[in-house]
Amino acid sequence: MTDESTPTTPPPSSNRYVLIAVLAFVALVTVLLLKKNMEPPKEQAPPPDMAGEQMPGGEAGMPGPEAARQQAMDQIDHIKEILAKDSSSFEAWSALGNLYFDASMPDEAITHYEAALKIKPDDAHVLTDLATMKREAGKPEEAVELLKHVVQVDSTIEQAWFNMGVIYSFDLKDQKSAMEAWKKFLALNPDSPHTDAVKAEIERIEKEL
Repeated sequence: MTDESTPTTPPPSSNRYVLIAVLAFVALVTVLLLKKNMEPPKEQAPPPDMAGEQMPGGEAGMPGPEAARQQAMDQIDHIKEILAKDSSSFEAWSALGNLYFDASMPDEAITHYEAALKIKPDDAHVLTDLATMKREAGKPEEAVELLKHVVQVDSTIEQAWFNMGVIYSFDLKDQKSAMEAWKKFLALNPDSPHTDAVKAEIERIEKEL
């Protein structure tokens, strides 16, 4: 970061939601996705307790999870210094939440995302990331309520529909709601790398129902 007064907030990635996909899809034999399509954004890779195995850096030369965690931690102190001078910076709070997200530290990410949302309550991308971290922290009910709010704010946030489907299906065991969420995801992004897997899950649910 070159400007100490304005932190560079990691942009909302269209693939940040794949962290949830790793948690659910890779762990289940009903859906098999290529790891290159499942890797979280930037340098992060899922730790062993999420995907069942520790993934090395990808083909693009990205560092493994420990290196990614260290890179995130190296930036955290700097942003904390900015917040000590200006605690009203939405960008700093959300950037700090993103760094804790990338470091696989859900409790810390939740704290800082919630601080960002006190300043900008309806930011759909921060709400979506907060929901991912809530699920990581073992609070799927809270996560799905956040995602419901996201799609009320902006129904075009495909990550929210995708994550909602995963939480409904694998955490809350509400297959009908999962199918409805995934259909909305496919309507928004029919060419997603996850399309085949999502369609397979929808077909499975339709047969069960």
